[in-house]
Amino acid sequence: MHAKTHQRSGRRGAFTLVELITAMAITAILVVVIMQLTNQGIGLWKAIREDTSTASSARMALQTISRDLESIQLRGSGKNVQWLYAEVDSAIRGVPKGLSIPKSARMIFFACVPDRNPAVGSSSSLRSNYRNLLAANPDTQGEVSAVSYRLKFRDHILNLPSRNGDTSSFPLFALYRQVVSPRNTYDNILGTNNLQSSYSQYEPAEDKNFLCENIVEMNIIFNIEYADQGGSSSDQPTYSSISVPVLSSAARGAKRRFQLYGEYADTEGNRLESARIVSAELSITSLTEEGVALIEQVRLGQRRPPALEDFFSKYTQSYSRSVPLPQPL
Repeated sequence: MHAKTHQRSGRRGAFTLVELITAMAITAILVVVIMQLTNQGIGLWKAIREDTSTASSARMALQTISRDLESIQLRGSGKNVQWLYAEVDSAIRGVPKGLSIPKSARMIFFACVPDRNPAVGSSSSLRSNYRNLLAANPDTQGEVSAVSYRLKFRDHILNLPSRNGDTSSFPLFALYRQVVSPRNTYDNILGTNNLQSSYSQYEPAEDKNFLCENIVEMNIIFNIEYADQGGSSSDQPTYSSISVPVLSSAARGAKRRFQLYGEYADTEGNRLESARIVSAELSITSLTEEGVALIEQVRLGQRRPPALEDFFSKYTQSYSRSVPLPQPL
């Protein structure tokens, strides 16, 4: 009796071939499902990381530009003294053939920026000699600095310009911000009638003042109020409003250059009397990591450049911000 009972219990513990095949099939299905979920999770994580990285760069640039514009200085003595210069920059060189995409606004203006202090300014020599300079001249710490923004395509780590096919560097689209020291601003730039010309001596130092990478476009629209000459015959002039976009010339109503002087504004030859900037609309287009890799492949000749419409829709993200500007009393 005991032997038979043992044999029967042994038969109940065994698996048939059908049961083994069924278990293996279920296991395979579970493995496939888990792998799919894992791949989807990894893809989602990569997308979130890329979006976060792209948004972080754009937010940094927008925050810095907005902060500078909020402390902009737009008025002073002198009818023809220039206070702001903005143009579509046509000097962006080294972009891979077929991807000459940037239409970036270059800006030069005056502002009371938080880092105007010579101890934390753009000039390394001024930082190293700050204590001696301050001891010799208490006025070294001024309040107004000339500020410049410009987009470039270069290797900002090795400090090399872009050369197509050059594998020794890794150029990127990057935004550069230079703050000229208050002393140099006062001595050489402030009070001139040609801001672009007076600032030109400081242009070579722009490459040392990297701000943010993977920015392919920076556009700005100035909302302006100006005296309407044909509006009213009374002593008090009436004011009209106009928006001046400094964008690609292909954009409707866009201007390639905008200049603000002590008593008027110039929009490519159109003079607006008693003009004042009420606000500015900033727009920044940032590259994704895939876009950066694609541009590098195009630069090295490993891939043909895509259509610009497809490139912008797939590999870039745009961000914007409205900045109210301080008004003169």
